[in-house]
Order: sequence, then C-alpha cells, then structure tokens
Amino acid sequence: AAAWGYRVGLPSAIVADLLVNFFFVPPLHTLTVQEPSNVLTLVLFLAVAAVGAGMLELLRRQAAVATARQAETAVLLDLSKQAAEATSPIDAMNRLCVAMARAVGAKGCALIRHDSAWTVVAAFGDEGLDRAESHLAAEALRTGEVVRFGGAVRAKIRSMPAIAGGRSLTFVPFKRHEQGVLRFVGPVLAPSLVDRDRLLLVFADEASLALHRARLTGEAQRAEAWQRADEFKTILLSSVSHDLRSPLTAIKASVGSLRDHTVAWTAEDRGAFLETIESQTDRLTTTVTDLLEMSRLEGGAVQPRLEPIHVRPMLEDAGRAAGSSFGGRELRIRADEGLWLRADYALVLQSVGNLLSNAGKYSTPGGTIELVGERDAGTVRLTVADEGPGIPPKELPRVFEKFYRGSGGKRAQGTGLGLSIVKSMVTLCGGSVQVQSTERGTTFSISLPAASAPLE
Repeated sequence: AAAWGYRVGLPSAIVADLLVNFFFVPPLHTLTVQEPSNVLTLVLFLAVAAVGAGMLELLRRQAAVATARQAETAVLLDLSKQAAEATSPIDAMNRLCVAMARAVGAKGCALIRHDSAWTVVAAFGDEGLDRAESHLAAEALRTGEVVRFGGAVRAKIRSMPAIAGGRSLTFVPFKRHEQGVLRFVGPVLAPSLVDRDRLLLVFADEASLALHRARLTGEAQRAEAWQRADEFKTILLSSVSHDLRSPLTAIKASVGSLRDHTVAWTAEDRGAFLETIESQTDRLTTTVTDLLEMSRLEGGAVQPRLEPIHVRPMLEDAGRAAGSSFGGRELRIRADEGLWLRADYALVLQSVGNLLSNAGKYSTPGGTIELVGERDAGTVRLTVADEGPGIPPKELPRVFEKFYRGSGGKRAQGTGLGLSIVKSMVTLCGGSVQVQSTERGTTFSISLPAASAPLE
C-alpha cells in the first residue's frame, strides 16, 4: 500500500489473511476454521491490515501532493525570481519565456498578444506566428482551454491550414488582465505529479500579468513624456520669448536700415549693420540649437553609445572646439596618463564644451581656465575651473535648472539651457555633475565610470 497504493494493499491484506489461516490456524494447510475465536482473530487481522493499507494509501497521497506542490512552488518561485531580476518589462517577459520553456522541457515559448492582430511580444527559441497557428491561438482564446496540435493530438478546427513542418504546438489562453496566449513548441512535460494543464494555466496568468505591467509602464512613460513636454512648452514660452525676439528685432532693424536708400550710409555703417546681423544670427542659432537639443534630451530621443574614451585626446578636442569662446583667456589642459572612461564620446565632448564656453562667458578676462582629467576611486573626474567672481551660494542649487541664469546672467547672452543640457547628457552616460564656487572662481566637475584601454 505504501509503495503501490490501496489497490495493491487491500488484495495483499486478503492474501496475507488467507496465508495465516492456511499455515497457522488449525486445521493446518486448509482454509477451514474450527474455533470461533480463530475466526475472530482472522477477521481482526484482516481489518487491521485493511485499515493499515488505507492509512498508508492516504499517507502516500499526501506525500505525493506535497511533492507536487513543492515542485510547482519551485517553478513559480523561479518565474518570480526571473521577473524580479529583469531590467525592463520586455526583459521580464523574455526571461519568463525562457523559464517557462525550461520548466516544461519545451523547445520554445512565445508570449503572444491579441489586439486587432496577433503580435509576438516576447519569445525564446521560437519563430513568428503563421496563419495556421493563429487559428489554433484563436481557438484556445475562444474556448478558454489548452489547445494542442501534434503527434496523436489534433485540433478539431474546420478548414484550418496545415502546420508547417508538422511541429508539436501547445496554446494556453490568458484568462485575466490581457488578451493573448502562450505558445509552446515541442513536447510539454510537467514535473512529476504536477497537473500539466493547471501548471500551464498558472504560467498564462503570470505571462498576462507581465504583459499588463508592460502596457501600464508604457502608458505611464508616455504620460510622463507628455507632461514633461507640456511643462517644457510652458517654460519655453515664458522664458525664451525675449531671447528669440531680441535678435530678430535687431536683425530686422539692421536689414531695414541697409535697404533704406534715402540715407547715405558709409562703408563703416554698413559693416556695423552686417556685423550686427551676423552676431544676432549666431545668437539666434545658438538659442534654437539649445532648444532643439534640450527637447531631444527631454523626449528620450538621444540614446547614448557607451564606449571606452581616451581622456587626454578628448579634452584636447573639446578645447579646440570651444577655443573661439575664450576671449583671450588661457586654457590649460592636464590629464593623468593612460586615463580612460566609459561614455558616449559626442555627449561628453559637448558637455565639456558647454562648460568651457560657460567659463569663457563668465570668468575674468585675461584669466586662466583649467581643464583637468584625473582618477577618483573607480571613476574619472573631468574638471573645468575658471578665475572669476564666482556664483553666489544661494544660486548654486539652481544653476542646473532650465532657463536659469542667475543674477549675473545679464553679463552674457544665452538661453540658460547650457548647464541643464550638460546635466542631462552626463546623466545619460551614467555619470553626475557638481559645482563649487568661491569668490576666486567656479569649478564644475563631471564624474563618469572609469574604463580600461581597449585591446589592440
């Protein structure tokens, strides 16, 4: 009974009772019984054996149920672990496909969503969905039951095209959260003593929940993007109208003066008008470029390409690119030998360039600007230090805000977006930016992950 169940245990008890009667109850070697007490003994023996077999059968079933629950729990814990370790909703669904396929020994697994059409959202070792398979998926979704195709099992769907390659397929419908199915390719074998269809339906619930979370995450990200765009538009209209209107007014006034033939302008006057047009056009171009760059960063359109960067040549490139904005100030570049960092080259180059341009605008004319790269406990710190009046302590927490130029903003033209762009670019590269300022000057520091020199 303990090994093979009650169907074997009860006949064994009867046979044992007959053997006791045959070998030990007088008259021996017969099945007849002379004494009533012996009859009672044999009945009690049979009753105890039968009850014992029943209890052992019950214990066997409970042990089997506990083993099945343990196996099922282990599978579900693995699914939860995979989802918890995922870095994104898509990664979570791909990890679930891998874990579910391995749990049932399938060759492939796909999570398929059904909206207006069938879409494979995540997959492992699987291909796309063809027309024949979409019929099976629709049948599973319609009936709410597991649908199998392959081997001795065939789906009873009229006019259904043949499955390519005669693959063995299993479709498990979602019953909550989302419309869709799980598709398994190859034989599906549940762990010992675990109900296969029940386990597959639990898998489908986990997959539909992951798909629902991915949808909610996407909607939240879109809503956040729209909110940021709306806030950016509001700030833009209130803060940049002057920066756009002023150069346009100056350009229009200069062009209008040049077109006025009633005044005999001298060559010097015409040169001044052209210089005004050129400088205001440059100012307008810078404003529009900053706005477009900030819009791309805010909207998530910039995807960094992280790679090892040799610090010294990159700092020299940034110095050459920003050279025209120094106004006679001396630039000193210093970097540790063999120093490499990991970031997007274009983003870091522009970030350092913006800091250099900012130093050229606000530092003391004739002073020195230092551009330094050095190691700092597993990171690389890029420092831009100038000699100037510095930034008031109360304004330091706001210098990276969009459109904020502080009390010294009147000394130089700009949109107030330069430092905000620097912070966004550095953050995209996995770094951070800080500022320190005294009455003798201001220092901006960019910290980025260190890297090893690439192999030749």
